[in-house]
Amino acid sequence: MHLLIVVVLFFIVSLVFSMFGLGGGLVYVPLLVLSSYPVKVASIISLFAITLTSLTAFTTFLREGKFDWKLAAVIDPPTDIMAFFGGYYANLLDENVLRIILVFVILLAGLLMVKQPKGSSMFKGRFTWKRKFKNETYAVNVPLVGLMTGLIGFFVGMVGVTGGVFKIPIMVLLCGVPIDVAIGTSSGMVFLTAFFGLIGHLTTAGKFDFLTVVFVGLVCLAGGLLGAKTSLKVGRKKLRAYYGCLMFILAIWITLESLF
Repeated sequence: MHLLIVVVLFFIVSLVFSMFGLGGGLVYVPLLVLSSYPVKVASIISLFAITLTSLTAFTTFLREGKFDWKLAAVIDPPTDIMAFFGGYYANLLDENVLRIILVFVILLAGLLMVKQPKGSSMFKGRFTWKRKFKNETYAVNVPLVGLMTGLIGFFVGMVGVTGGVFKIPIMVLLCGVPIDVAIGTSSGMVFLTAFFGLIGHLTTAGKFDFLTVVFVGLVCLAGGLLGAKTSLKVGRKKLRAYYGCLMFILAIWITLESLF
């Protein structure tokens, strides 16, 4: 019964998060720890779940032409590089302070995704890259985006989470990327991050619950596929609203997790 509950919860989380090109690590690890799994084992199972969820979601978005690899090449590196330094200096701030900041930033991202401010000069300037992808055209202010993703990477490295929840607002709000393309692009970045993180964990991992890994893997493959297909059927306006709602739910989740 215990394993059945874990598997059902992982299916629901993988379905919901794959709809938005996210991993779900903010939810997976606490769920496993609450289910009496050691933190090390929980991290491995979580990364395995994220890898398989994002793999099926990514391949689905890729086939539908929603993955912009050139945009990913600009967005991802500053985040990953600065996440290393964030992890290195993780003890600079108290953990509770970091979590309060995390909740605030997530709430702000959700609010801006629901109601984007009108009028912006971010899409202009000498260093703006005019990107044409499929039938879409958007602008990437490379220095600004690099600065923002670098700061986000440093912060999430300190907190110990991935930056997926922030990369989509950066793409949509700072670059004018349609949310479906941002989600598809994010799913590819999440897959690579989770895959290499999983490999790193497995190189030093001891014994872990193989049965849980197998069942979780199967439901996450299904959840990732179903979530991506559902996302493709939802209009862009609704996707943004749903994404904002998810951010508010995540903020509440992190707050409750901190309290208990």
